[in-house]
Order: sequence, then structure tokens, then C-alpha cells
Amino acid sequence: MNDNIPNTVIENISNFIEKKFGLYFSKERFKDLMRGISCAAKQKDIDLEKYIDLILENRISEEDIKILASCLTIGETYFFRDKSLFEIMKQKILPDIINSRKNSSKSLKIWSAGCSSGEEAYSIAILVKELIPDYENWNIDIIATDINYRSLGKAREGIYGEWSFRGVDSNLKNKYFDKVEDIRYKLKDSIMELVKFHSLNLADPNYIVDGKIINNVDIIFCRNVLMYFSRPQISQIINRFYNIIANEGWLVVAPTESMFVNDTDFKSVNINNMFLFNKDIAQDNSVKIQDNHSWLKSFSRVKEIKTNFVHKYIYNKNKIKDFFIEEERNSNKLLGKETVITEDFELLCRSSANEGNFEEALKWCEKAISSDKINPYYYYLLASIQQEQGNIDEAIISLKKSVYLDSDFIMAYFNLGNLKLKQGKHKEAYKSFENAGMLLNKLSEEDIVPHSEDMTAGMLKQIISNIEFQGELV
Repeated sequence: MNDNIPNTVIENISNFIEKKFGLYFSKERFKDLMRGISCAAKQKDIDLEKYIDLILENRISEEDIKILASCLTIGETYFFRDKSLFEIMKQKILPDIINSRKNSSKSLKIWSAGCSSGEEAYSIAILVKELIPDYENWNIDIIATDINYRSLGKAREGIYGEWSFRGVDSNLKNKYFDKVEDIRYKLKDSIMELVKFHSLNLADPNYIVDGKIINNVDIIFCRNVLMYFSRPQISQIINRFYNIIANEGWLVVAPTESMFVNDTDFKSVNINNMFLFNKDIAQDNSVKIQDNHSWLKSFSRVKEIKTNFVHKYIYNKNKIKDFFIEEERNSNKLLGKETVITEDFELLCRSSANEGNFEEALKWCEKAISSDKINPYYYYLLASIQQEQGNIDEAIISLKKSVYLDSDFIMAYFNLGNLKLKQGKHKEAYKSFENAGMLLNKLSEEDIVPHSEDMTAGMLKQIISNIEFQGELV
């Protein structure tokens, strides 16, 4: 923690943040809190100590509050994140609702709570449009809310780079997006018009947009958001969700947040080994309701599997000091003297890339690599940023380093094949896809491919088999 700031002061800052935003930072997350405070201080262009004084004296402006909120809540998202979930939505949840309404109200209301930069909400809109051919004759209301004004600004623009399309089928991208630059894509108006973005804090006692209380929602998506709040706040939020959701409606949270919903009025429902939460579901429903014991066993197994994948290439080796340094100031005064482990650089890299700040992301990724030069995942992450910037040749070099360090890195081979395909080097592309395919054959169809954003081996094999090559391959 910052050597110059006592823990008692940081606790006071934490209390202020929780009171103002509802965001909870435990002592274990004080480092994250001070990183966010330092970020806000730099944007205001004042010393960290002076900015802390403004906070503790409650003298920050409304604009400062917006900036502070954006620094404290950095979400990561992309289109159709968690393909298994969207497959359930496509095959089961949405068809059931649509079929029950198509001859009556022809209405559908979905809320993306904590929408970040909009990819989730727009993914929902695309799915709805795919499932309802006469959607223009329906009353479709897709609400998307977030506390981060920067993320909302990006969402309203509807312009995204390759970073937001990780694992997305190229046919879907071509169907619903127009290329506006070499590596930038704008969502078609027909999709953007289905989603309305609003600023909203889930800690508020009432959820109001456009002067109306949000009510009678069929599905609420609130993934990777509850973790920002304290347990009492989480309980209140879930209770509000329950009152807002229509009878037999659904609440969708991240797997790691399911524990917060398990002992509430929602019923835990297992659909294809994924747990969703239903309001007032009938016991004789065809979907199996799990008892608490089996649910906890399944949850522990899922959590263990995901943890193994996420941390496969993470090492606790080097520690780096003097993290927040304002290099542009002649005084070179430390804004926050912290000990930062390599994983922090990865987090900052991904967060910066998610905000579209790829120069900043590149800087943090390079720091991660310099502190752990044999980590294949960091070169894979570097390649993603380089590709986003249009530096295809550099991205290929980085991916080759990934597979050199880890000859079983399936996604590195797959992305290397995609880049070679873009260059028209079909023989080299085929070889990379072939390597990926051989490694996939060692997995079962339902195994999640590491670093694939939850894509199964079967899904990835199908994608590879659908790729068309031109010219001589042998």
C-alpha cells in the first residue's frame, strides 16, 4: 500500500466511496481502491494527497464524481461473452418467452445491468432480432445501464475494434456491422435502435430511467457486477431485482456470483450445466431444479475448472515498485508508491484495452512481459493488442513466441492461422489450424479451451472445419 497514506485514511476513503457509490473495497482490495483514486487524481492533474483531501472534505464536483466512478469501475466485455449462456438464451429462454407472447402482447423487456461499453446489450439485441423475424411489430425494450460515463459514451457510439469480437463468427460481424476504418466496425442502426443506454447506480434505492421506474422485466443480465458491492448491498440489489422481474422471469449472474443468489427467493435452475435464477418457477417444470447440496458441489467444480484455466500461466515472481509515477512532471514526484505484482500489469492491460486505450494497454503489457519473459499468455495478449492496432506482422511474431514457449497453446495457433489467412498465406494458415486441431482432438467436445473466452473444444473444431482455403495447400 502507499507508504505515505495511513490505513486509517484509506479506510475513510473506502467509507466515502461506499456511501457515495455503494462500491465496497475490503482491506484486501485497498490496492485497487488507491489505483482508482490515483487514476482520478492524474485526470484532474493534481497531486494524490490533494485529491484525497478533496474526497475526505467532500469537495469534489459532479464531474469529479463521474471521473472517479469511471476509474473505480473498469469492466471487461465483448460480444457474445460466454457462448454457452447465449446458446441457452437462443435455444430455451428467449423462445419460451417469445412463443408465449407472439399471439398476445408481443412484448419483451430485457435489462443489461452494468452494461459497460455495450457489447452485452447489443449481443442481446442481435439475438432478439435473429429470433423474431417480425421484431418491428413487437414492443421490444432493451435497457442498458452503467455508472461509468465513459463506457456509456462508447456504447452509444456503437463503434468497436477487433478486441470486442473475440471468438465472434465473422458472418455475424459482417451481417450486423459496417467497417468504418480498416480495423473498426460500426453497429447497424437497426440494432442500435433496440437498445437504450442510461446512467444508473445499482446501489440507489429506486431504479428510474427516463422518469419511469424499471419494472416487469423478463430477463435481467447482471454479470460480474455484484462483486463490486458489500454483502448487505448485494442482498438489497437482489431483492430489488426480484421485485422488478416479471413472474417466471430470469436473473442471470456470473458463475462466481451465484452464491449471492442461492439463498434468496429466486430458484436456482440448472440448464445444460449452467445455473440461472428464475422467479416463481413451478416445481414440475421440465427444467430440473437443483437442491442446495448438489448446487454447491457443481458450483465448486465449475469454480475450480475456471480458476485452473485463468491462472494456468500466472506466476508470482517479480514485484515492481513505484507504480504510479507522473513521468511528465519535472519533479518526478511519486503519486503512489505501491508494490505491484505482475498480475496487476495484466489487469491494467486488459482494462485499458477494454476502454479502447490501446497505447496504454501496450505499455502495461510490455511491463508484464519485462517482469515475466517466459509467460506465453502475455505474448498472446500482446498479439491481441497489436492486431487491434493493425500491426499484423508484429502480432504474428508475438503469437509465434507464445507457441514457442507453450507448444500446446491452442488459441495462439488458432489466431496465428487467422492472421496468416488475412495475409493470403493459406498454406501457413492451414498448418496453424492443423496444429490447433490436433491439440483439440486431445480434449473432449465439452472441454473449455484455455484462453478462448469459454469456447468449448467442439465449438472451436467446428469453426476451424468451416474455414475455406484457397490455392494450393500441399
